[in-house]
Amino acid sequence: MNGTRLSAVVLLVLAAAWPASADGTFAFGASGAGSPSFAALRQGGAQAVKIVADWSAIESTRGRWAWQDLDAAVAAARREGLQPVVVLAYTPVWASLATGDDARNPLVATRLPPRNLADWERFAGEAVRRYRDTVKDWQVWTVAALPHFRGTASEYLNLLRAARRASATADRGSRLVVASPPGFDLIHVQRVLAAAPDAVSAISLGPAGLAPEQWLRPLAALRTRVLARADRPLWLEWAPDRRDPSAALVRAAALARATGVARLFLADGRPLEPAARSLLAGIDPLSFTGFLIREPGVVALVFGAGEGAALIAWRSDGTATLDVPVLPGARILSPGGGAAVPAPEGQATLQVGPTPVLITGLAPSLVEEARGTIQQRGSVLPVLPPERDFSGAAEVSLRLGRESVERGLTLVRAARNAPLEIVEVNGEPAARVAAGADAAFLYFDIDDSFLFFNDQRFDVLVTVEVFGARAAQSFGFNLFYDARSGYRFTPWQWVEPKDGWVTPAFRLEDANLANTAGWDLAINLGANRREDLLLRSLLVRKVAR
Repeated sequence: MNGTRLSAVVLLVLAAAWPASADGTFAFGASGAGSPSFAALRQGGAQAVKIVADWSAIESTRGRWAWQDLDAAVAAARREGLQPVVVLAYTPVWASLATGDDARNPLVATRLPPRNLADWERFAGEAVRRYRDTVKDWQVWTVAALPHFRGTASEYLNLLRAARRASATADRGSRLVVASPPGFDLIHVQRVLAAAPDAVSAISLGPAGLAPEQWLRPLAALRTRVLARADRPLWLEWAPDRRDPSAALVRAAALARATGVARLFLADGRPLEPAARSLLAGIDPLSFTGFLIREPGVVALVFGAGEGAALIAWRSDGTATLDVPVLPGARILSPGGGAAVPAPEGQATLQVGPTPVLITGLAPSLVEEARGTIQQRGSVLPVLPPERDFSGAAEVSLRLGRESVERGLTLVRAARNAPLEIVEVNGEPAARVAAGADAAFLYFDIDDSFLFFNDQRFDVLVTVEVFGARAAQSFGFNLFYDARSGYRFTPWQWVEPKDGWVTPAFRLEDANLANTAGWDLAINLGANRREDLLLRSLLVRKVAR
């Protein structure tokens, strides 16, 4: 396998950094393109390898099959004791919906659905039949969104149903994994389960760009509101923060275990540092017990029970002190990765920051406290309370200035071509975006405690305070927001001419607001702007239906 170019496959490696729990419900690893050494992956603790079966290479000419590269990849994985998971994806040009220039561009043509669904079903059946003795898990496509998939949600459902028909005929024991758009697209999962429940064995989500702590509320909503009557194993595919990948990876693994995620795929294949391995080994193969509510922003997860219980804790931003009652002989693994040191008898005081700290030998009272937190909340999911709770607020707002005032509404970022400058307008601060020829976006996040995964519970009224235009239809904007049908635009709103502030309002009847891509709404300034945008504030209200 080493040195062989795999023209027909792209490898996504699931390299488990520590063994799965005793019941086999969790695997942890890394995903990355290329031709890795399966032996090295296995030595690093790998349990499975995800292999993309590129239909466009396997059947580049109709009826002529080239399985040799996929055969080699599957065989190499098996030799190293790795479980192959095969992803069916990419349409041959001859079968693609692409026409004209698109048909001459493989990056477009192969990402489009097939013109004839029967061709795809035949390919899926051939693949499952060929590998039914070695492969049981089959994922439909890599990512169900641009640029990886250029079809509609309905077309993806058609691919899923056809693949299920083919796989069930070829191998009754086969399992199908549903791909998702980037982020936590809860509406996508809801739609797939409603339309094709019998085709879904597991669900793959890709929280790209989201810190592990941002997974908690989406996963809780997914479990309690989407999967309540149709539970399925969850897989996550994610890239750790490059600033401190080892610490981020430990946090991700601990939270994945705590939230019942079955598999965690990483986009960065670098091996874990020894300190990270030691931290994770301390909670394996313990089951999740509960969590503590102490200092704001502190994540404190308890695994196991009795004398073998362990606590892993951190604060993703800044530092905090955590007092932990312990038994004699308790041990602490230092954040710097040094050897475990004895904890003081009776109580340990931990300084927690972005690098997780592990302590074993917990006092029974602490284990009961963690278990009680779960019981009080009526859920097994550790949804940590926010530092500020806006659940009872009628509205959230943001006032921009040199020291912006955020009340449950945050400016996440501005597009590169929309740099913000704080200026004074009639003696009051405002944010200025200069006129320009390119489309520009300002991205905002609504606090999850105010409204998350709306799912038709409320209408949402967004009021934007801007300085009036110099002339009619001189400049305007609209909103780009997280809707039930995916991110969508509101109608265009021209800013009325006025020497003063104006407040255009947008009523969103289908707002989802589930941070699908890490933000809830954006102001789209469009292109060929003749005037600067002067923005003073935003206000978001829930409106009862």
